[in-house]
Parts: sequence; structure tokens; C-alpha cells
Amino acid sequence: MRTLYRSMTVLSTLALASAGVALGAGSASAGLTTSCEGDASDTTVPGELVVKEGNSCVLDSVTINGSVEVQAGADLLITNSSVAEGVEVAADGYFDSTGSEVAGDVTSTAGYGVYLDETTVDGAYTGDAGEGADPFLYSYDSSIAGEVTVGQGLVHLQTVNVGGPVSTEGALYTDIVDSTLADDLTVSGNAEGATFCGSEVDGASTFTGNTGVQIGTGGAIIDCEDGNYFGSDLTVSDNTDGVDVSSAIIRGALSGEGNDPAPTGSDLRVRGEVSGQFVDLSPASQKMSLKAQSAVESHSSTLDTKRDERRAVAEEQAELSGPANLG
Repeated sequence: MRTLYRSMTVLSTLALASAGVALGAGSASAGLTTSCEGDASDTTVPGELVVKEGNSCVLDSVTINGSVEVQAGADLLITNSSVAEGVEVAADGYFDSTGSEVAGDVTSTAGYGVYLDETTVDGAYTGDAGEGADPFLYSYDSSIAGEVTVGQGLVHLQTVNVGGPVSTEGALYTDIVDSTLADDLTVSGNAEGATFCGSEVDGASTFTGNTGVQIGTGGAIIDCEDGNYFGSDLTVSDNTDGVDVSSAIIRGALSGEGNDPAPTGSDLRVRGEVSGQFVDLSPASQKMSLKAQSAVESHSSTLDTKRDERRAVAEEQAELSGPANLG
């Protein structure tokens, strides 16, 4: 009986391997790992999905009953799909999600980028730094239930709801437009500045050590037509290359020192104490407003280009690979 059992086990393992499914550890779905290269639709992956190094996988209407691993230099594009656990993106990897749901965290470690469009992330987003990388988080019409923590790269959140704290430290820039943040916001050390336009943050907000800060309608980074709401204190300190805070309701205090040049601002309703450089603000000059109009599309157009270029290559490679044969 032992010989028969062992033979059946070997045959079962070989059958799974020939179908592109390998035995693995750590998945919630029977320890199964499925490797994806090519394209697939209208199917279910029983456990973990892995896009191996350098491969491309394009999925439409696919249910993944486990986690996702996008290995170094690999691409995963999903549409109208769901992931039962988290998504991990390795160096130079790319994850592109439209109309989909991720039930766990999304983590990118020096990846090429993460694009979320009409996508729900039930966990947190973490963008870890890596040498020589320029990763992006680019999101529209999406929600992230947990915290957003970014240590490097380009950040553009538009019409996005975030349930946890948001922190970008050492990013190239951070744009938050028409979005709602339910917790604290910390933006520090952004080399090309930070913008907060037409948005709401319920926790405390801190902008420190950035090269340019525009909060509201009066700055020189983007063309912003809508004001902001801050549910607690707003602190803006030690920034360079211009700071403007305009058209905002601030339910806490407004404070900051060390900004060079001194900040500008107008049309503020501050319920708490106003102190430091923010006492008796003057409006931004017309020159600054014109500069903002000329720069309005620069960040989003750059990200559109980066996304379009990588997506086109991924789709072409997946088409050449043919059907992924996940089922």
C-alpha cells in the first residue's frame, strides 16, 4: 500500500507541474503556486500567482485565490479581477490594476511602478526604496483602506480615499488632488515639491523640507481651482523654493518656521492659533500663478508616459507568449 500511495503522489505532482502549477508554501489555498506568462481571462487561480522574472502576464476577469508575486523586471496587468491576499512587486516590477480588488497589502520594493484605477486595496500600500530606482504610485478613483507609506519615487493620488496615515519621505514629488485622507498626512524631503488640492485630511498634516509646497489655489506647482479642508493642525516648516497656503479651512492650528522664501497665502479660515511665518500672510504674486498654469500637466503627463510605455511592452510580450493556460 505504501508503494501505491507513493506512486499516486508522484503522478499527482507531475500532473500539477505539467499544468503550470507547483507545490509551494505559505498560500492560503492548498499551498498551490501558479506561474503566469501570457494572457488569460474568465478563470480562477486556486492559490498564489507568480509572474517570474522578466515575464509579462495580462489578466481579465480572473479570480486569484491567494497572493501575487511580481518578480524582478516582470509585469502584471489585471482588469476586472480580484486578489484574495496581497501583492508584492520586486525591483523593476510593474503592477497595473483597473476595476479590480486586492484584499491584502500592496508592497513595491524599488519597482518600476504601481498603477491603480478604480481599484480597491483592502490593506496598506508600501513603496520601499531601492538603489537606482525611480518607482511611482499613480492612482485614480481608487481606495486604500490602510496606510500609504512611500520612501522613494513619484506619487500622484487623484480622487483617492485613504483610510490610514499617509507618509511620503524622500519622494521626488507628491501630488494629492481631489482626495480624502482619514488620518494624518506627512510629506517630507520631496525634491520637486508637494501639492495638496481640492482635498480633505482629517488628521494632522505636516510638510517639512520639501522643494516647493502648494496647498490650495495660489501656488506655482499646479493649476488648482479648489480649496482644502484640514480637520486638525497644519504645520509647514523648512521648505524651500516657495510655499503657498490658500483657500483652506483649518480646524486646528496653522504654524511653521524656516521656510525660505517666506510663505504666501490668502482666503484662509483657521479655527486654531496662527503662528510663526503664517501670521499676516500676503497673497501669491501673479507671476507665480502663471508659472503654475504652465506646469499643470507636467507631473501627470510624465506618469502617463511612463505607464503607457511599460504597459505597451508588457501587452506585446504577453501576446507573443500566447495563452497563459491558468485553468
